[in-house]
Amino acid sequence: MKINLEGPQYYCGLGDLVMWAWLDAGSRSGPDPLVFHRTRNLDLAEMLGLTVDSQPGGINLDEAFHLEVADRGRLPRVDYIRRFLNISTPLVRPSCQVNDDCERWAEKTVKEAGQPLVLLFPQTAWRTREWPVSYWIDLAWKLRDHGIATIVSLHDQDQRFTNTPYYIWGFSFPSLAALIGKAAVVVGNDSFPAHLSGTLGVPTLALMGPTRATVFAHIPEVVCLSSTGLECTGCHFGAPFRPACDQGCMSLYRLFPDDLLRLLVTRIKGS
Repeated sequence: MKINLEGPQYYCGLGDLVMWAWLDAGSRSGPDPLVFHRTRNLDLAEMLGLTVDSQPGGINLDEAFHLEVADRGRLPRVDYIRRFLNISTPLVRPSCQVNDDCERWAEKTVKEAGQPLVLLFPQTAWRTREWPVSYWIDLAWKLRDHGIATIVSLHDQDQRFTNTPYYIWGFSFPSLAALIGKAAVVVGNDSFPAHLSGTLGVPTLALMGPTRATVFAHIPEVVCLSSTGLECTGCHFGAPFRPACDQGCMSLYRLFPDDLLRLLVTRIKGS
């Protein structure tokens, strides 16, 4: 079965691509293995072992996306996909191909930053899902005060995060995977890094505001954190979602650095 990940409305993000790798791996033993139309981020697809066809065509996923939003994300995201495609493909954790050069780079980076290591991924393509920048910076310094090293890992250079103990940007997907594999815990928004780190089997905290934990239901290593201060938490982009929410999630603003700090210190140091 061929799946078009570049439909008229639905464009599969990096996190979704990692999710698809679970279905792809599960389909390998069946009679109808999955094939994906994709023309971007092919290095990530290759690292995850997806079978990619650069030629257009295949089943479009717009309707599956609309079904999830209309249903307010009550079910695991992958279930909406399987229902729409009428498949029962099992979920199998995909393997990840990382070369020795990337492993050596990750080892050197971790040695410089220190251990135990918490990797922080503050960036996201959607401002609605973004934990405030000041919270990330505060968390990084407070972890350092507790003897826990941090690396703020960025997709591209971002001056907002230069005032942190250690930050890096601009590396390949295999290098990122190698670095994640050496972390004690990964913290991220509802975004690609949380999908990748959980898929790699690394304990992960995903900070959730408008979206529900069902997005990560297929990854047992991902623990979703959200504020209990607002009833609209987990609105899944339905009412009472407002125009102002596009510029920042009030629920995420009520999830404070000290909430994460206590949890991380307990997980890593047991106290």
